Amino acid sequence: MTSSNENTYVYAGAESCGLYRLAPGSSQWQELTHGLPDDPVVPGVALHPNNPEVVFAGTQDGPYRSTDRGEHWERLDYPRGGAPVWSFLFRPGDPTVMYLGTAPGEIYRSVNSGDSWQKLSATMGSNECAMAFPTRVIALAADPSYPDEMYAALEVAGVIRSSDGGDTWDEITGSLAPSQDTLDLHGVQCSAASPHTVFITTRQGPFIGPDRGREWIPVEFGQFSPITYTRDLRVAPHDPNLLYVTIGAAARSAQGALYRSRDLFRTFERVDRGISASATMMAVGVDPRAPGHVFCAARDGQVFGSLDNGDTWTTYQLPEKAKEIRGLAVG
Repeated sequence: MTSSNENTYVYAGAESCGLYRLAPGSSQWQELTHGLPDDPVVPGVALHPNNPEVVFAGTQDGPYRSTDRGEHWERLDYPRGGAPVWSFLFRPGDPTVMYLGTAPGEIYRSVNSGDSWQKLSATMGSNECAMAFPTRVIALAADPSYPDEMYAALEVAGVIRSSDGGDTWDEITGSLAPSQDTLDLHGVQCSAASPHTVFITTRQGPFIGPDRGREWIPVEFGQFSPITYTRDLRVAPHDPNLLYVTIGAAARSAQGALYRSRDLFRTFERVDRGISASATMMAVGVDPRAPGHVFCAARDGQVFGSLDNGDTWTTYQLPEKAKEIRGLAVG
């Protein structure tokens, strides 16, 4: 794999506000605006798995797409006044099929590479907690070995599952209820190294859901970190046994870190050596074409990047108005 970042672009989306791009070799963020809404709220960013020039942005005005790495944007066929978009998923093995999650919580599917979107029958279930914000479909995942098996992480309402590619959905929150701490989902992933298993991150730490989430086994993350509020979760694109987890002391805190597990949540190690996050670490991204290129983002506008698998890091400060960093895509 290449060790330079000659081909790695980084995209950071802020809830308040804007979408920003870091070009290879640059230390300066470029604000992307051409075709996007004014002052865009961008909690979700995703790159096409086969073509990193194609970028999707989830905004307060629905999904947008760029085919030139963010230089120009078009709004996709999605209901006017539809719910703001927070998360994206490409179907494993067939990226022409896409899904998105919203807040308030809804799930949509596209069968034409994002050109148009249809709302699915998913409901947020019986465990919704009344919060200062509407329930969010904060993350979506599908089992790479069984792509019809899908999971939606709900903030704050637990987990729902589809066994038929999104046509129908069931509650599988189980023992995560009734505690708000464990109903507060932040990440969900499936790995080819462990079929029919779902991994989640919550306010109270990570859990493993064997047998398609039949039960939830808590992970003793406190053995590895003094703070256990877990946020984003990503399976490494080159190693299905490796998962990255971002953490903080709370939803809003003055500390954050990046951890990884090389053995499917059995053990964890801290990755972000020598950096100092001033806020909860909210997102992580890995370049699938150069998996040693790892980036993570803290809530208040810091992005940290490593081009050597976490051995050394560089800090890239976003513009002052970019706060509430949620979206991060690398490729």
